[in-house]
Amino acid sequence: MKNPRSFLLVAFAATTSFASAANILVSASDTSEIEAFLAANYSDANVTAAGNFSDFNAAATQDALNGVDLVIIGRSLSSSQYGSGRADGYNGLNIPVLNFTSYTARNAGNRMGWHTGSATNNKSVAGNETTITAAGSNLLGVPAGAYDLFDTNVGGDFNGLGTGTANVGGGNVLATIGGDILAAYWETGAAPGDPAAAGVDTFPAPRLLMNLDDDPRPAGEFTAQTALGLSLTIQTIGNFGGLTAVPEPSSALLGLTGLGLLFVRRRK
Repeated sequence: MKNPRSFLLVAFAATTSFASAANILVSASDTSEIEAFLAANYSDANVTAAGNFSDFNAAATQDALNGVDLVIIGRSLSSSQYGSGRADGYNGLNIPVLNFTSYTARNAGNRMGWHTGSATNNKSVAGNETTITAAGSNLLGVPAGAYDLFDTNVGGDFNGLGTGTANVGGGNVLATIGGDILAAYWETGAAPGDPAAAGVDTFPAPRLLMNLDDDPRPAGEFTAQTALGLSLTIQTIGNFGGLTAVPEPSSALLGLTGLGLLFVRRRK
């Protein structure tokens, strides 16, 4: 496994210029929560297409992908629609892809194959529920340890995490809840957990899994986080997608300089 610190400067050096806005495709049955989150927290997030684009090869999907800089796959969906290889084409895209759910990222049912195993649910978010791993500390610039990132008064128990026994291939598990995967990251050239299901041996651009429930039923689950959790989410997604956060989360609070170096990327 590569030393996480060794590829931070490589990624940074490869970046030359940035566009004035990021063109984003959002794929989910209901994209309203994600669109509202992007509009509220970033000055340059331009959602050019929003809808159910689970079938990568469909003409509507191919048209929607024209000029896109970032793909976001939501949680408000029927994961079976992303099975049987229908969504594998996203794995071969030479742009970042952010997936909000292990229900589609898993390999079960020939889904996207980012990790093996299934998805889990009913994990308590009481207290310091989230553990930042050693890899997560290296990549995120946040000390490893337990944090209270989710608000028990709003969201209740957590659903849709990747099973703790999952193989993420050449990726790194960044954070867990109850031993199950909350977040994982694959750098350019990293292998997915199940290449056969994914349809690619390695990812041609970064991939980020953040198991966050954007389903608006009940409203507010997507942002049912503590102040620290929400700030970390905003900064992580912003740096991964090359987005400008407004207002910018406190760098003194989060210490995410390493994440900023890691996720910067070339914009076409």
